Amino acid sequence: MSILSVTGAKGGVGCTAVVAGLAGAWSRQKKAVLAFDLCRQNLLRLHFGLDWHERDGWHARLVAGRDWSGAAWRTPDGLSFVPHGSLRDGAAAEVLNNPHWLAAELASLALPSDCRLLLDTPQAGRERAQALAAATHVLVVLPPEPLSCGLIEPLEAELSAHGVAQEKLLYVLNRFDPTRQLDRDVELLLREMLATRLAPLPVHRDEAVREALAMQQQLADYAAHSQACDDFNQLATWLSIRLNGGAKGR
Repeated sequence: MSILSVTGAKGGVGCTAVVAGLAGAWSRQKKAVLAFDLCRQNLLRLHFGLDWHERDGWHARLVAGRDWSGAAWRTPDGLSFVPHGSLRDGAAAEVLNNPHWLAAELASLALPSDCRLLLDTPQAGRERAQALAAATHVLVVLPPEPLSCGLIEPLEAELSAHGVAQEKLLYVLNRFDPTRQLDRDVELLLREMLATRLAPLPVHRDEAVREALAMQQQLADYAAHSQACDDFNQLATWLSIRLNGGAKGR
C-alpha cells in the first residue's frame, strides 16, 4: 500500500487541489483511492462535493470521543475521502501526541494492497508529523517562482529530520504558465537541481480548477478535457511508476 504525503514548499501553492486532482485521476484509472485531509482548514471535502456547512471529520470525531472512521465518505464513482472536520474551540485530539498514531490506524484498515492513500499535509503541527511518519513517499508541490530554488535545501533538511529519505521525495510544479518566461526559466533550473525527482510535466494554471471547486464538482466531471485534468492524469501515471519503485526516468 502506497501512502503519499502531499505538502507544499510553502503555504498557498495549491496542495489541496493537487490531492483532489490526483485522487480523481487514480480513481478514473480504476485504482482504489483514499484521500485523507490533515489540514485544519478542512477544505479537501469541497473538491468532492461535500456541503459547505458539513462539519464532521476524523479530528472532530476524535475530540468528541467517537470513532474517526465513521467520518469517511465515498463519491458516486467510488473514491473515498476523510475530511478533517471543523474544530470550533481549537481543541486537539490527545492521541496525536503519539506521532505514529496515523500510521498505525492506516495499517489497520482493510484496504486493497494496491490502494493509493493521499494525505493532504499541513505546513506545521502534529498533523504534519503524523503524515510524514505514515508516508511511504512525499510529493512536494512547488510554485513556478524563483524562491522555489531556495526552499528546497531547508525543506529537504526538515523532511530528513522526519525520516524521509531523499529517494522517497518527489516534486511537481503547480500553476505553471508556459507563456511566462520566468515560469519556463524556473522550470529549467529546478530540472537541473532535482533531475528525475521532478515530475516530467507541470500542472498548468487552469481556471477550470477554480471553476470546478466553485461548482462543487470534481475536475473531471466539470471539465474532462481541460489542460489541468490531463496534467493530473499524467502526474498520476508517473507517480504510479515511482511509488511502485519503477523506472526513475521519464
